[in-house]
Amino acid sequence: MSETAIPQPVNAHTTASSGLLLWQAVLWRALVALAFGLVTVFWAEPGAGGLCVAFALYLLALAGTEFLTVRTLALPRGDNRRLVLLGATALLAMGAVAVAIFVSDLYAAWFAAAALAVLGAAELYSALSKSAGTSVLRSDWIISGVLGLGTGLLLPFFIQAGPHGLLGVAGGGALMSGALWTLSALTMRHDGGKAKAQ
Repeated sequence: MSETAIPQPVNAHTTASSGLLLWQAVLWRALVALAFGLVTVFWAEPGAGGLCVAFALYLLALAGTEFLTVRTLALPRGDNRRLVLLGATALLAMGAVAVAIFVSDLYAAWFAAAALAVLGAAELYSALSKSAGTSVLRSDWIISGVLGLGTGLLLPFFIQAGPHGLLGVAGGGALMSGALWTLSALTMRHDGGKAKAQ
């Protein structure tokens, strides 16, 4: 499909560095969250090893899609939101590595909790900063930030529930944020199609 065949939304920026429209980057984020959430629903007995593999893959994929979104937004280098979001992305990736190394319910819960809480806080900061009024993702960042921060704060309280309980908590947050980001991506795509037709 050629670049001209894809309608360019008014608020969805595209950059040479990412080659994607914003709605596409957001849709990737949504698909990662929904896939993880569905895995947690149907995986009855993950065990500590399964929990760590699932958390590590989820955090790593989430870091990749967050990085892609930041690059697609093309935030200026002087914009603090760029630094904060990229820092959260790096912490997500480090959390994924830590979870994969320390195969334990306890460590998985704490590392995943810290990574998700940091991402949530970074998104809330990006939504509430002075320059956020110009961002098409402002309202989505607020909701996603609250979900990420809430999931991160809740996870340690479910350590005694074991791998299945921990996956359930993280998966619930992932399904809600996945639904949010899917709606956001489709809205941006639809708005872009309308703008092209006018």
